[in-house]
Amino acid sequence: MWLLQTTDSRYADDVIKHAFAGHFVDMEQLDVQLRAAVAAPDPDYFSQLLDVQIFPLVKGDLTRGSWAVSFTYDPLCVKAMRSLGGYFHKHASAWQVRADPELIMERLASIAGVSSEFVFVHEQPVLIEELTTSGNEGSPISMPAASPPLGGGGGPGEEEGTGFLSTEHGHVDDMPYDRVALASLVACGVLRDYQAEGVAHMLRQSGACMGDDMGLGKSRQTVVASRMAAGSGRVLIVCPASLRLNWEREIKMVYPDARVGMIGEDRISTLAGCDWVIGNYERMGGLVRETELEFAVMAVDEAHYLKEYKSGRTRNVFLLAARIERCFVVTGTPLLNREIEMHTLLRITGHRVGSLTLAEFRKSYAGSPEKRAALAAAIQGWMIRRSKDVLKDLGDKARQFVPLSPEGLDVYKEIYGDMTLQAMPKIVRLRKCLEGLKVPYLVETVQAMGEDDKLIIFCEYMSTVEALKQALASLGVGCVSLVGSDSLKRRQAAVDAFQGDASIKVFIGTTMAAGVGITLTAANIVAFASMPWTPALMRQAEDRAYRLGQIRDVLVLVPIIQGTIDEGVLQLQENKHTTEIEVVEAAKKALPVQQRAAVETVPDEAREEVLALEYA
Repeated sequence: MWLLQTTDSRYADDVIKHAFAGHFVDMEQLDVQLRAAVAAPDPDYFSQLLDVQIFPLVKGDLTRGSWAVSFTYDPLCVKAMRSLGGYFHKHASAWQVRADPELIMERLASIAGVSSEFVFVHEQPVLIEELTTSGNEGSPISMPAASPPLGGGGGPGEEEGTGFLSTEHGHVDDMPYDRVALASLVACGVLRDYQAEGVAHMLRQSGACMGDDMGLGKSRQTVVASRMAAGSGRVLIVCPASLRLNWEREIKMVYPDARVGMIGEDRISTLAGCDWVIGNYERMGGLVRETELEFAVMAVDEAHYLKEYKSGRTRNVFLLAARIERCFVVTGTPLLNREIEMHTLLRITGHRVGSLTLAEFRKSYAGSPEKRAALAAAIQGWMIRRSKDVLKDLGDKARQFVPLSPEGLDVYKEIYGDMTLQAMPKIVRLRKCLEGLKVPYLVETVQAMGEDDKLIIFCEYMSTVEALKQALASLGVGCVSLVGSDSLKRRQAAVDAFQGDASIKVFIGTTMAAGVGITLTAANIVAFASMPWTPALMRQAEDRAYRLGQIRDVLVLVPIIQGTIDEGVLQLQENKHTTEIEVVEAAKKALPVQQRAAVETVPDEAREEVLALEYA
């Protein structure tokens, strides 16, 4: 979007013509639109998009003010906050001010032109908590590269806060539930025995974490627990946009007559008549304002997405959790990098450990085997986590690393030696180059498959997906693909075709789009064109095939081009995996014998030490 500070349509016309030089633009129509806009300006066109919200504050350093104001960046809104002596917290993207809402709105209107009708004042109190950082938690990946550009930060001499917005609410244990109804769901085949235990775990408390391993039916357990906890009340399911249809299907499989509404597709009046409401993270900002739409239970899927306190999605879930009596978080990877990331989930569900400040949590539960053991004991009743050992009919999974000879690396070496590239762009280009070089191996793997074999190929880059599709199409091999830009309808069609059509032999997808939330048990082979950065993401992706419903053994193929960054990423993965094992063993030794069962709730993803990878 271009903003032109002018009332002269001819000047604006000249600027835009210059900006679009070399591109096809209907300049005649553009000129008409520009003249119409200048002739009839709409002063509220931008202000209504600024998402201005005012929050009452509790706790924290209230000497700087008892109200917080957040908005999409706008220099005039910033000017209004500075006129009130506001103090900016960069992680909260909010200003702390010593003024009541009436004065705040008056300044926004007079200075920024933001009408009060576009300002939402929350009744739910929030707190501003300082975001502490640890010392050096590891060295970054290092390779020859240009220095990063200078920039960032506030104005010269301008102080900024490091607070983030959060909420607090209580946690209740030993809650009653209908044991007979739960047993009947096992008897009629809706739940397996171990799933009934998971549902009971969730129902016994007002907030809990369903952390079962990938493929054990977390969604089914959460649907049943949410409905039993809500009674006749309304249930809110929060999930990534790509998983909304999965959740609707799961709900309908257990409760065929359920009235399910979708945020963004249905009007609020329609949602008010539904007993289930499903919305993706990006839609929660609007739901926060709909205070009259009440919920008895909120279930947050892929809750590890909420590890960043400063993100808008985390803040919105905090605000919703504070006004919903019961909250369940669902994730197969409760920690992606380090134990501190669990703090968010504990706070959302109201656990007493989550009520600690980040500084207190880090001091008590992070950084040593003894502290991790203390964390395991503290959350013993909060998180349930079972491995695939509970599936007696599940086959085996084997991972095989396939060394490939370093041929055709001229482009790779050219990128590696380019000193004008900064480190991260260089790493991206190197990995993209290596993915392209693995296409022939992946095609050969498809050609070598047996008649009953099916293969999933995970890629990091769209160019590799397209290259594989073209190569397989030329061979007459049936395949489907799934990437982030695909619609929900197309996504589900790809999954259904792979699962149900014997002629579709290969499923190609990007790890971020296809590595989560879908079932691909028709496959017995999984291949990675590039390894994800963490063991958790890799397991999550390969377990699209290795999950409930899989009766065959699953082979995971990981091609590695020798002498390249592939080997560095593999070493990084192995070190992270070793750390996970050490954490669990250390926690077991640190606990008394009678408490060692609690260690089973230690998250798979332990604190990762980011290792330096030198490529000389």
